[in-house]
Amino acid sequence: MPSMEKHKRMKIYESDYLVIQFERDKDRFVQFWKSSPECYEVLKKELLNFTKLYKKYGPSQSLWLQQNFTLPLNKELDEWVEKNVNIPCIEYGNKKAAFVVGKDILVHLSLIRLFDEENSKINHNHFASEEEAREWLEETHSQKEYDAEMAISYEGIDKDGNSVIKIRRPSGDIFNTIKSFNTLIEENKFIKTNIEKYSKLTKREKEILVEFSRGLKQQEIADELYISVQTLRTHWKNIKKKLEIRSLAEVVKYVRAFDMN
Repeated sequence: MPSMEKHKRMKIYESDYLVIQFERDKDRFVQFWKSSPECYEVLKKELLNFTKLYKKYGPSQSLWLQQNFTLPLNKELDEWVEKNVNIPCIEYGNKKAAFVVGKDILVHLSLIRLFDEENSKINHNHFASEEEAREWLEETHSQKEYDAEMAISYEGIDKDGNSVIKIRRPSGDIFNTIKSFNTLIEENKFIKTNIEKYSKLTKREKEILVEFSRGLKQQEIADELYISVQTLRTHWKNIKKKLEIRSLAEVVKYVRAFDMN
């Protein structure tokens, strides 16, 4: 298992998939995937073993080295993990959980969603390197502002005929970088699902949609577009029917996804 420092370590578990070590001096479990589980049943079994050991030793921290983990998580598994792993481990003493990002960014994104969508009770963070993860666990990690713009370069085509695109960002900003991927993926999915509805809008209806997304009142929008409030209400009724929307949040989602600003 890779490590940045030497610690007093005791191996307490090893299977074909997972290695768990206990760093007594740091009161910390460190988990390393030897190979990724190929199905959810195997993953659940490994996580239950982890939880049993957590109950036995009761460390205050856990460090997950996800480099070899390639199994995407889904909603059903998210709920299971929160109920059967995260909440019990908090009860057994966990105060912080750090994750080192794996090679498969989309898989790690599914892990981040697990915590976000389940409003996980566990205190967690995600890092590009083990060193940064350990610094956060030991509270020696300083918060930094990352002003450097994201650099994207085309690296050519791999042996399977796939385009390779490289993204460069400061390693300490890996969490926000991955979260930005999530926004792009969700917007792309939203566009594919709703492009037919959006295409039914007239030019004027699109203008009105943008004005509503700004949170303006109907009279303000009418004045802005030089139309009567009654005409505006007619347009708005047609917009809601075409897009099947009921809230301002849905309006904003359309404007952002279709780059209407």
